[in-house]
Amino acid sequence: MEEASRQRKERLETIRKRKLESSKSEEQTVDNEEDSNTVKKPALKFRNYTPVNEEIKTAAKVHIATPNDLGETLEKHVDRITKEVEETEKAKREEEVDLFNLAPKKPNWDLKRDVEKKLTKLERKTQASIAHLIKTRLQSESTENTSVGLIDAVNAQQKADLEDNDSD
Repeated sequence: MEEASRQRKERLETIRKRKLESSKSEEQTVDNEEDSNTVKKPALKFRNYTPVNEEIKTAAKVHIATPNDLGETLEKHVDRITKEVEETEKAKREEEVDLFNLAPKKPNWDLKRDVEKKLTKLERKTQASIAHLIKTRLQSESTENTSVGLIDAVNAQQKADLEDNDSD
């Protein structure tokens, strides 16, 4: 720490020397330029306050900075960013996915898909049992009416249905 403070003192000393040399050189140039009786007055710079005296005010021509004169400040930048973030969040909230819109129009579509294979098998068995019932009814009637041709037609239709269902 002592070494850091020593280095800082050296830097400050060199800066002072440069400043003194520059001010001496300016005085020499002013002396060379001026004749014996004319003395140039130093320019007044009022950086931290506004002068009260009217004569000094006109000589200084101080421009007091207003918030409008300032460019992009940190506060303005932060305000702009927060507005942008709020707008994007609002847009995202409006675009949020509605579960009702995401769901399928027919809620049982997956059930139909899974049950469809089983239904085809049941449909075959149902057709076969209906044909069997018709056949038995016709046989009972055939004994009464002896309509063998109708029974053969039903048997042929049943075989054709079974062959079509097996090929599916």
